[in-house]
Amino acid sequence: MKIKYSDKAVKQFSRIHKGDRKISEMIILKIEQYAEHHHQSLDIKTLKGKYGDFKRLRVGNYRVIFEEQGEDMLIYEIKHRQEAYHD
Repeated sequence: MKIKYSDKAVKQFSRIHKGDRKISEMIILKIEQYAEHHHQSLDIKTLKGKYGDFKRLRVGNYRVIFEEQGEDMLIYEIKHRQEAYHD
């Protein structure tokens, strides 16, 4: 699966990376693991409501909001869990 990041996700990730490199490396690792083996047992849930068919990947206190389109994994947001669903 090919990973694509939105501009918003890149900006959010750069802020996380400046503050905590360890968690940022863990986020990238989990995204890559899911992209390679999306049948692996990671903490993935399909979202409901206004988020429709999006999924979220839990990495510690951070949530990666993404969508699968064929062979592409489109990363829309990477946020702290307290902020992830408030838009």
